[in-house]
Amino acid sequence: MADPKKPRTTSHFRLQIGGRESSGVFREVSGLDSESEVVEHQEIDANGQPVTIKVSGRVKWSNLELKRGLTSDKALWEWRKMVEDKGPDEARTDCILEAIDYDQSVIATYNIKQAWPSKFSAAAMNATANEIAVETVTLAHEGFERK
Repeated sequence: MADPKKPRTTSHFRLQIGGRESSGVFREVSGLDSESEVVEHQEIDANGQPVTIKVSGRVKWSNLELKRGLTSDKALWEWRKMVEDKGPDEARTDCILEAIDYDQSVIATYNIKQAWPSKFSAAAMNATANEIAVETVTLAHEGFERK
């Protein structure tokens, strides 16, 4: 077993939607970031000089984009279809995203809050290409925590 304190390469990512079984194994995930807006506040210091103080504003999270090879599993498509048919409130659910290494050990776990699929992109189809067909799902969410 690898030393847990040393960096390890990521083999794939596993997503659980609403605590159910794995809803996909992904080869690429982007958007795991948060940012605080910076608000500038003008003040006058003790010497009567104007100064600019920077304070933290709202926290915002990027949408997550997950990519995987096309499979017969339709869970992501059905989740997106729920948004189209009933709106995002019906589809909102907490998710768990795990980074997995080559020996199937979990490197990192992220709890994604109130996620819903805002976009689904089917794989581009080219029968003459020698490559895996890749589908993409974009998740809007209300924040995440690393566990």
